[in-house]
Amino acid sequence: MMVDRRPVPAIRITLQGDLDMEGAEELRALLPQVLDLGLPLRLHLDLTHVTFLDCSGARALTWLDDRLRGRGGSLAIVRASRPALRLLRLLGLDRTLLVGRPGHPAAEDLRVLSLRSLRTREPDRDPSVN
Repeated sequence: MMVDRRPVPAIRITLQGDLDMEGAEELRALLPQVLDLGLPLRLHLDLTHVTFLDCSGARALTWLDDRLRGRGGSLAIVRASRPALRLLRLLGLDRTLLVGRPGHPAAEDLRVLSLRSLRTREPDRDPSVN
């Protein structure tokens, strides 16, 4: 018997909800599963449905990029919501994380992995209101 295991050329992961401190931990926990798929690995993140991105989420993206590059892989953000793209631009990460646009060729024809949806951010509440 012969097993033909071809490397996965690229994997797209779609994130939903908040990419904040809690979401960043979920993203970091995903790395071992992604690395088990083979190297070198090109990981494409779709942030179209990310409703909130803070600095801890942005740091998780740079952390993931560093880890993948250290193993001969790469990270590209192929799509991003307006709130996510705004922070990525403010931090200069749009130039370093290869941020693409909807319809960008890198965003097409990729295997899609399901990631547990990130929790939805609760609106800030006024403590004086019951």
